Amino acid sequence: PKMFGGSQLFASQGIAFGDSPAKSAAAETPSKRARVDEKESCLPVTIRAMEMALSQRASTGEDALKFYGSEPSTLILVAAVESVVRQGASLEMTLNDATGRMKARFFVTEAAAYLDRIVPGRYVSAFGSVRAAPVVHFAMNGVRIVESADEVSYHMIEVAHAAVRLRKDQNKAEAPKRAFEEAAERFLTPEKLQPAVPST
Repeated sequence: PKMFGGSQLFASQGIAFGDSPAKSAAAETPSKRARVDEKESCLPVTIRAMEMALSQRASTGEDALKFYGSEPSTLILVAAVESVVRQGASLEMTLNDATGRMKARFFVTEAAAYLDRIVPGRYVSAFGSVRAAPVVHFAMNGVRIVESADEVSYHMIEVAHAAVRLRKDQNKAEAPKRAFEEAAERFLTPEKLQPAVPST
């Protein structure tokens, strides 16, 4: 998958996927790259952004969860752990990133010593997707401990950068539609003529 805002965003999260962006871009056609950007991307988000996306989906009745018109396949979140409960092969957490609070779940597939360091008060960086059932929660596909406070700041910068870029792309995509609607409204709305002033 390709990250909005460039490959350096992956590096700050400590996540690597497949070939380098340069190699992948060379092998892809422009139309395929466009589909990858829209459907198969990673997106840094906040809890508030996930809540707003869920609210928008509920109001529109759409199946897809969209962020500024895009449908990322993977979300990246950096947040503080407020509580954690270990239940068999899963970790149940409550995360807080100062924009909101959300439940999170991570299924442990193999023993890892670092999981014991996930305790209340620690920050974690996780990637996954947001689910609405059985309750709203962040389903983690991977999680790691944040080792530096700078990572929290970098993540928020990445969130803002991605949001600005997506909004800009969304406005460009919607511009022709708005122009057509405005032209149609001017064409279909009768022009209001001022009454003639009788000559004296």
